[in-house]
Amino acid sequence: MAFVAIQIQDDQILVAAARIAQRSVKITHMFSVDLAGDAELAAEALKSSLAKHGLSRADAAVIVSRADAEIREVTIPPAPDNEVPDMVRFIANNEFVSLSEAWALDYLPLRGDETQSRDVLAVGISPELQQRVMSITGAAGLKVKHLLLRPLATIDLLGEELNDGKCRLIVDPNGDQADISVVDGSLLLTTRTIRLAASSDMNERTSTLLAESRRTLASAKTTLGERPVAEAIVFGESENYQNLASELETKLELSVRLVLPSQFTSIASGCDTPEFPERFAAVLGALEKQAAKEKYRLDFVNPRKPIVVKQDHSRWYQIGAAVAAVFVIAVASGWWVLRQQNLEINRLKDDLAYLVRLNEGVDDNPSVKQITSEVDKIDVWKVADINWLEELGEYSERSLTPDDNIVDVFDAVTGLKAGGNARIVVNMRTTAVGKEAELIGELSEARFSVKPTRGAVDPTDKSYPLSTSLRVEFSPDKGALIEEFDKRAIEYRDSTMAAISQASDAVQGEVKEGEVKEDDAKEDDAKEDDAKEDDAKEDGKVKEDAGEGEGSETNPESSEVAVAK
Repeated sequence: MAFVAIQIQDDQILVAAARIAQRSVKITHMFSVDLAGDAELAAEALKSSLAKHGLSRADAAVIVSRADAEIREVTIPPAPDNEVPDMVRFIANNEFVSLSEAWALDYLPLRGDETQSRDVLAVGISPELQQRVMSITGAAGLKVKHLLLRPLATIDLLGEELNDGKCRLIVDPNGDQADISVVDGSLLLTTRTIRLAASSDMNERTSTLLAESRRTLASAKTTLGERPVAEAIVFGESENYQNLASELETKLELSVRLVLPSQFTSIASGCDTPEFPERFAAVLGALEKQAAKEKYRLDFVNPRKPIVVKQDHSRWYQIGAAVAAVFVIAVASGWWVLRQQNLEINRLKDDLAYLVRLNEGVDDNPSVKQITSEVDKIDVWKVADINWLEELGEYSERSLTPDDNIVDVFDAVTGLKAGGNARIVVNMRTTAVGKEAELIGELSEARFSVKPTRGAVDPTDKSYPLSTSLRVEFSPDKGALIEEFDKRAIEYRDSTMAAISQASDAVQGEVKEGEVKEDDAKEDDAKEDDAKEDDAKEDGKVKEDAGEGEGSETNPESSEVAVAK
């Protein structure tokens, strides 16, 4: 059966299929399906095209754009490899903007090992994107085995080309998007996806790709250190890409190689060449990796998980079950008689005691003081909360153009951590003297305090030689926030205490009713015992009276004998 790789874009779906035998692959189909409308129409168009090429009901690898994923490079402390997946998920919950349990998350190891802190590239995709992919592929008759990220699938296509350990810049245009990555051998150092305006002419697209390539190299400079970038690989051979190659060689002083994806795989005879063959790098890379029987670098369907060591405990389970059965049979009858009568009363007493202690805080339930304290913390936090979208948007509008400065570090801190005022700290590099003062003038206003903290000159950096650091401080409006949160806190406290009091009264009433019935039973038993005791005393008195009557008939004779003596 053929294996299919598809790449879902906004305007079309790229499809490639291959026959895979042993460790060899033959590409049998390459074509695209135009998209229009919702997921249902897209699925119908894909299903029709697959049936036309005889590819219905096949296993598939689906490739999504980096622009559709959320990516963070995170650092984890030293830990065994088996604990890394859970640790990445834990740290990602704090680092990602929208991550939840429904998100698919996987990671790519970058640097370090279990004896030291290590860096990983964590990547997540939303449940909405997963649902769209599965609805299109499922309705088209495909069974998704792998869900991959486009830049990594493109790197997989190059395969042995990257085994020489050299550093390279890889440019992979995909219609209105382009992936730009820097690799050290086959190890990914950084990757970026940019959007290209659909109306851009050839010169504008070339200029945009050149500028973004320069920024990508600058962002990877810290990781590269003194290692040079040996060459740039650009997918495409048309006039567009020849102009880009010339600009990269001239402006960035790089050796450039123009390639087509078909150069790195085996194409079967009869396979038609698509209109834009350079866009098929990622889907062909997915097929090559599948043929090699190797695990994909990053796969949202099969993410990295802790290794579960299975042990056979069946014998111990059988022994334990036998012992438990004997024990249950031995004590069941006695336990039932002794325990059943008092079980309900004891349960109700325990519930009452628990509810009484609930006001003071028990288990995971906070006390009233704790609730008040947490509300106060929320007040403090909310006062320091900043609408970062507005602040960052304003900073971006006032900042210089990308060709005048490049930002290496952007650190935003709330008022809680900054000692009362929120702040933005920016470490950047500029092209000429005076740009720092120009930027300070653009940023300064009544509620902002802008000042430089350090500056330096790097003569080795020809593009951005001047380094500086700016500190921007500002504070939010506090009054309305405190009033609103105090009102909500009081409402929550009152409703919670009312519910607890109602539940406590109900349980206490049930317990008192049980105690009254028990006292009545004891009183009846006492009365019955007193009645029996009175009957016994009355019987004894009757017998005593009868004995005295018999003695009176013989006593006179005895008295006379005593007197004669």
